[in-house]
Amino acid sequence: MRAHHEAMSRIPVRSAALQVGEFAVGVTVAYAAIGAAWALSHSILPIVLAALVVVAAGIMLELRFGVKATGLVAGLLPTSLLATGLLVAMSLVLYRLN
Repeated sequence: MRAHHEAMSRIPVRSAALQVGEFAVGVTVAYAAIGAAWALSHSILPIVLAALVVVAAGIMLELRFGVKATGLVAGLLPTSLLATGLLVAMSLVLYRLN
């Protein structure tokens, strides 16, 4: 079994461009999901639930499609968790100021 980084270092340019595009789609989907939860509720729990749904979808995509979905999953997971963390922190700060 070879290491993951060996296969990634020899990736063709076309595949790399495809993964960058998948990453951009993943980031857009994550921001849209978290933003929609925030816009509809302005509450912490729906934002966290939306992030959990996005993370679960990302994990299922990675398990189902493997390396073919790596760019998409790499965009989904950190973006959804980061956006959720920032909105939760902002909510808590605003709650504290009131």
